[in-house]
Amino acid sequence: MSKIIKVYCEGEQGSLDAFIINKLLPYPSILVEPVGGIKGAKSVVQALEKRAIEKTDFYMLFRDRDFDKPITGKPALEQMGSLYEYCSYRNTIENYLFNTKHFFEFLTTENILQKCAVQNEDDVKQLFIKAANRIKIYQAVRHTLGKMRSGEATFGTKLTAKSGILPERLDFNFCRTEALKVIQKAVYATSAWNEHKFDEILASFTKLFNDDFINQFNFLIYFQGKDFATALVQILYQTFPMKKYYRYARDQFEYTNFPDLIDLHNLLKSKYEGN
Repeated sequence: MSKIIKVYCEGEQGSLDAFIINKLLPYPSILVEPVGGIKGAKSVVQALEKRAIEKTDFYMLFRDRDFDKPITGKPALEQMGSLYEYCSYRNTIENYLFNTKHFFEFLTTENILQKCAVQNEDDVKQLFIKAANRIKIYQAVRHTLGKMRSGEATFGTKLTAKSGILPERLDFNFCRTEALKVIQKAVYATSAWNEHKFDEILASFTKLFNDDFINQFNFLIYFQGKDFATALVQILYQTFPMKKYYRYARDQFEYTNFPDLIDLHNLLKSKYEGN
């Protein structure tokens, strides 16, 4: 009798998360179950496991890293606070889908190269770099807020209603001022959440996100994928079919290009085979 292995993930049925996880499963009988947003996801997973008719041999929650765990120098699958919670190496699932070759192919297929002022893949690379530079200060602020949190965070990292909606301004002074307001509104403020500490951490990220960092495409690891997508749309045109691009990119997706996703495949394989 085969083992019952479950991978809980963010999103809904048919979401990018579920689609990509399904592409890396070592055995088709492993179950992928989306649980919606990450907030409260652990409680949802525990409730589902308690109500399960058949005992699960192994289960895990695979989630976006977002700004909840610092990015390390090693592109590997990482555990979060609990034994069954794992996060991606890249910031969000969308980060795995931005590929200059696939983006150029998509523009060609959709016959919108001229509309996007793109002639070749090098133009796409410059487009990606321009979008990354557009939001690098905002991303430095989001990483700073994420790093300042400890335990059960009482403030988020966004300056807007949700990821993918960019602030009205992206300059340093505006983003810094708005981020300090986020901290000041925290329900349970601590002495560690102060302006001096904020500026110290922010300086480290603004230094990290320099021209070499951007030109080496490290922003595809660190930056929030939905924010990056919005920056691209703002540079291109308002009705750019980003969701259609995601569908195209996910069909071209190969998990073997990403060490952390290979780790996830191997973990599930070992659990299924009893190792």
